[in-house]
Amino acid sequence: MLGVSLPGRLNELAVVFVSIVLQSLPFVLLGVFASALVQRYLSAERLARWLPRRRLSRVLLASGFGFVAPVCDCGVIPLARRLGEKGLPVYAATAFILAAPVVNPVVLISTAVAFQGDWTIVTLRMGMTLSVAVTVGLLASTLMPETSRLSVPAVPPAARADTRSRGALADIVEHAVAEYFDIALFIVLGALFTAVTQTFVPRGDLVALGGSRIGSVATLMPMATLLSICSEADAFVARAFAATFTTGALLAFMTIGQIVDLRNGLLLFRTLPGRLVALIVIVAYGVIFVEALAVNRVLLGP
Repeated sequence: MLGVSLPGRLNELAVVFVSIVLQSLPFVLLGVFASALVQRYLSAERLARWLPRRRLSRVLLASGFGFVAPVCDCGVIPLARRLGEKGLPVYAATAFILAAPVVNPVVLISTAVAFQGDWTIVTLRMGMTLSVAVTVGLLASTLMPETSRLSVPAVPPAARADTRSRGALADIVEHAVAEYFDIALFIVLGALFTAVTQTFVPRGDLVALGGSRIGSVATLMPMATLLSICSEADAFVARAFAATFTTGALLAFMTIGQIVDLRNGLLLFRTLPGRLVALIVIVAYGVIFVEALAVNRVLLGP
């Protein structure tokens, strides 16, 4: 039976893989060009003047920066790496990486559209995301030295030359291309892992677990990690589960899927220290699980 269905499975895998890569591409490009603009126009001295002195204030500012940086999880890392190169501490950059894919106008509006103007869902999703970003950022600020920076690819010698002689556009394109090819392999590998998971992991028992307050949350959280859907689209997938799964589970799905996902996992490991990635996974799963259960209790009663 497996041998008969294998060609169909492989065809589905190829379709899912290509769709994930194509879905990611425009947002990766947005991220690398934003990164190039930061490289060109934002000096380390200017960033230092803008940053508050207190760590809590830095974490809050970095978390809220997503409101004016419309990048999803595909494009946030190149932008964060460039900000880190300019002097943003690793704990603040981590808070930005976790918050920006959800706390930006594009994703908030898409969530509202998917849930037919239910701004309670939008507010809860934003609040759950910020709670994880701020918690991880503050914990990281106690674990990482103030001087720690994100891992940033080496700048080509040509890019270190006098960029003014080449013009702004040439400099921006050169930095964007270098950044893109540095992260493209990891996006492709992540898409491949995600496609394999979506194709071969059985989902027949999901409906049976959907009505349970705890089981629904415990089911949709790892499913979101495995599916690795872009933040602009995951609300529409979550909406499709609305008739089966609890509201807390839907919120957990939309929150954890932008923080811990297979598609960007390799790139995250390449950008952040391993212990910080482990901290993100542990804190994110723990905080979101508890908050999702709390939402179910408030909405459904004791």
